[in-house]
Amino acid sequence: MNFEIDPKKSIRSQIVEHFRAKIRKGGLKPGDRLPSARELAGTFGTAESNVHHALAALVKEGLLTRRPKAGTVVTTGVEKLTCAAIYLSWLFIQRGENFTRLLIEMLEESFSARGIRCMVIYDTPSQNGLEQLKKLAENRQIQGVIVGNLTPDQYPFFARLPIPFSALTSMRIPNRVSFFSTETIREIATRIRRDGIRQLGILAANQIVNPDGSPENEIHQQLFQQLRRQQLQVRPEWIYDSSRLGVAKVLDSTTFAYDGFRAIWQQPEHPEALLLFSDDLVSGLAMAFYRYNVKVPEDIRLYIHKTRENELVLPFPCTLLENRIHELAETLVQQLVDQSEGRPPTPGRLSLEIRDWRP
Repeated sequence: MNFEIDPKKSIRSQIVEHFRAKIRKGGLKPGDRLPSARELAGTFGTAESNVHHALAALVKEGLLTRRPKAGTVVTTGVEKLTCAAIYLSWLFIQRGENFTRLLIEMLEESFSARGIRCMVIYDTPSQNGLEQLKKLAENRQIQGVIVGNLTPDQYPFFARLPIPFSALTSMRIPNRVSFFSTETIREIATRIRRDGIRQLGILAANQIVNPDGSPENEIHQQLFQQLRRQQLQVRPEWIYDSSRLGVAKVLDSTTFAYDGFRAIWQQPEHPEALLLFSDDLVSGLAMAFYRYNVKVPEDIRLYIHKTRENELVLPFPCTLLENRIHELAETLVQQLVDQSEGRPPTPGRLSLEIRDWRP
């Protein structure tokens, strides 16, 4: 057994990492039996107590089991999930959304119900949170992480972590949950067309189109395809998203919604309905309606995507397109548990409830 001791590190931690790496890389397979603690102590040139402590740590992780008469045996090679992290980017903190607070609460409840501890890591502009996350993962203080809003530029970092992750994202990865599946988008487009709408505007707090007017990603491409299939007209001047400000996601949603509606309403021709992506746009929209004396639904009809648990004061009639944060949290946690137990992650499809609202 080739093993070089680093005098700057704990011998116990080095023994743990040695066997953890061998199990994960297939050098030790499920069912393989390790030599006795006495033999290993001789091999590593240390006391038996250090070997016992190291093997106990690997047993706790779920990589080894110690059986009477059988000795220490490699299990499935899958690390037991006892503590997970919830990672929130700086943007989440800046926006201060009620959705974020509810999501954290429900993730914590879901972990607790499974006997899993969790910690919340809030990032900073200098991304100190990512560095903290990397150290926790490498030291096995956490065995999994849930990412609040995974972006393409962050994906390589999380893909390289030595622990599984699940994420709320529109990226096409198996360990993701998105508010908008193909089925959800189809339901939304079908409902709008069934209501007799032919011309539709879109107000979105994130980026849904590129500077050239093309869809920003696959999810938004599906959205526009479904709208076209339902013969819904969406003109470029009726789309107001975060690309108008040159950012991925806006921070001041109230001002953004007010300015966005004004930009759409000042066009020579108005859409018959407006689709809102983000429930925190409602207050700014209400201010714009008052300023321009817009009556709902006489002048324009509203379709608002929101989360059910996030209660809003809605001063106008509208159609609500609702997902549940509880279902989102449960799916994210289950995906993490699936991966930690060696299974493919549960598909991240969320149900959609459509209901009409009258004040």
